[in-house]
Amino acid sequence: MARAYGVLNDDATAANDTKRIAGYLRAKRSWFIVDKNGIVTYARVTDPRGLVPNDEMLEVLKKMK
Repeated sequence: MARAYGVLNDDATAANDTKRIAGYLRAKRSWFIVDKNGIVTYARVTDPRGLVPNDEMLEVLKKMK
C-alpha cells in the first residue's frame, strides 16, 4: 500500500548511505482519509517527526457527512 500511495522510501541509493538506510523501504509518515466510495479525500505526508493536528483531519471528516 505504501508504494501504491506513493509514500514508500524506496530510493535505492539510501541502501548504501549510512545516514539514510534506516528509512529505506519504510513508509513516510502519512495520513489518508478515504470515503466510502474508495476516493482519497485527504492526504498528508510529513517528515518523520511531523504531526498533523487532529482538528485538520476532523474538519475534513465533518465535510464528508
